[in-house]
Amino acid sequence: MEKKDEEKNSDNINKVPIPMIPEDTGITQFMKKVFSDYEKIRGKDKNTDNCVFWDVVVITTADYAQKHVFELQIESKRNRKELPLNLPIYVVADPTGPKIGNGGSTLVVLAFLNLRLGQEMFGKKILLIHAGGQSKRMPSASCLGKIFSPIPHGDPIYQMLDLKLAMYMPFLPNMPPGVFVACADDILVYDLGSSEDSKYWSFCYNGFTALAHPSPVQIGTKHGVYVVENEKNLDPKKHVRGMRCLRVLQKPRITQMYEQGAVLSNLTFPEEVAVKGDMSYTDSAFFFGMDVARKLLHFYKENCPLTCEIDAYGDFLQALGPQATSDYVHNTKNVTHLTPNLVPTRLQIFELLKGTDISLLLMNASRFIHIGTTKEYIHHFCFDTKLQSELGLVKDCFNTFTEIEPSAKKQKFSDTGFGCIMHSCLPSNCFVSPNTVVEYCHFEYPLQVGQNSIISNCAVFEEELTETPPPHSQIPHNLFLHTVAVKHQEKTKYTTIVFHIDDDLKKQVPVSEVSGAPYLGYDIQRFIENCKLTQFELDEHTGGVEGAGEGRALTSLWQMSLFPLESTMTSSLMLALTIVKASQGNNPNLIDLSSYDVVSMEEILEKKDVKAMLKFREDLFSKISKA
Repeated sequence: MEKKDEEKNSDNINKVPIPMIPEDTGITQFMKKVFSDYEKIRGKDKNTDNCVFWDVVVITTADYAQKHVFELQIESKRNRKELPLNLPIYVVADPTGPKIGNGGSTLVVLAFLNLRLGQEMFGKKILLIHAGGQSKRMPSASCLGKIFSPIPHGDPIYQMLDLKLAMYMPFLPNMPPGVFVACADDILVYDLGSSEDSKYWSFCYNGFTALAHPSPVQIGTKHGVYVVENEKNLDPKKHVRGMRCLRVLQKPRITQMYEQGAVLSNLTFPEEVAVKGDMSYTDSAFFFGMDVARKLLHFYKENCPLTCEIDAYGDFLQALGPQATSDYVHNTKNVTHLTPNLVPTRLQIFELLKGTDISLLLMNASRFIHIGTTKEYIHHFCFDTKLQSELGLVKDCFNTFTEIEPSAKKQKFSDTGFGCIMHSCLPSNCFVSPNTVVEYCHFEYPLQVGQNSIISNCAVFEEELTETPPPHSQIPHNLFLHTVAVKHQEKTKYTTIVFHIDDDLKKQVPVSEVSGAPYLGYDIQRFIENCKLTQFELDEHTGGVEGAGEGRALTSLWQMSLFPLESTMTSSLMLALTIVKASQGNNPNLIDLSSYDVVSMEEILEKKDVKAMLKFREDLFSKISKA
């Protein structure tokens, strides 16, 4: 490394306070044991050392295209011996037609397993992970799926699927046959106490059993909230205890939580949980026994195909407990697509499950973490030292660093930056800012990466450069960059998705007001004018229109054709950085996109070249493994 580069990087580092690493806690020690136990079966027989593990794992997808993508990645993980060898993993797609929600997906999965396994399914412990959806709040997971997002832990590196397989292992010895329902974008850290404590709790053979976590009252407004029976008998110092649930509230108002008896006061939880004052128990994953599976299976056979959204949390759980009422079936504020038979179907499910017991496992030493947005991704992997300690997350995970110029000391990334780097090959004199995540990247030229950014699946290959040094050696602050291979006119092309980290891809705006939509820190009009995107237009005929609101056509950044196609990954990244410079610098002389083919996020998902994307990652894996 040249001296001036060394001094520059040293100056940058000196400005950043090194975070204090928290001391090991009960949760940290317990989670270490969880990962240690999983490592014993990762790439080996799942019953090694008499381990109790899942009999079947099922992952749901939104459609058959996503199912194909998931199956390719599972096959790759098996080939790399990253999964227990004899673990059946099925990928089940939602049927073509109306959106059916994760509750509908649950019913489809039960029908699939019944057809595949027959009566044997009723003797199995089944992990069901809902992983469909387009991941609009975390676009780096849109093409290949959030269940395959990297987690900075392990060698080879964990993905969310590995984390899910490890995370729930300690529950299995106390779990009868049934279905354990979880989502793909959350993390649970916890401590179940000593093995002696396990005799005080279990998953119920019949009915539902839900995990419940102590949370501030405000958190309950965005989650399911449980009304606990005999709350006076609660002992928050016990790691986990079984209790009966009277009623389940879904995203209630705070006043409603108080009225229904869901708010508890004057409880002292373990310090690592950090819940003080009024609190409630909120949801995460839940389990139902095979008696419920039979009921739901019969319901699906009588009512398929489904024609409306069913929410596994809102429609299944709210029907449970002795105080449940059917009032919720008319509340449609959280429903994405309203259909005429939504309320009647919800009422049918309420009648089906009414009177079914729901027990709670009060996990008093636990924390539930959502990780489905760009800001959450950066926060937890770059700044959340508590979670990093509990999960054993590291800043330099499964990477190799190349020497552009020989130096006396072989460097690690931690010598030159504090950002979180995963599954990447970078020159050792790269610099990545402390609050930036770099994943699945291969740079053969050193870049300086700015703050508060996510750089995903990007490459700078020397043989693809048209000039040296490249036109951009610095990546500005506050960017999301993700390069995707797409099929265009039967050829593989590349586009680099670029957003400001604060851009909201889901937010709908009227087409008539689209010029003022926020993009890259300014607005769409500024981008169009400075980059000469003269082919940009939105109407009902050219596409990019999502629906109508109050008689007006609506669109979103997700639907706008903003991303030009290039012939290589390198030229695509360089073009994206030129676009940022032209748009943010208000410079109309840097780039002319008028002759480029441009695509939207929506089109990228339809045209993605999965094999090309996976080959890039496989080549990267091979290079890192051999280093």
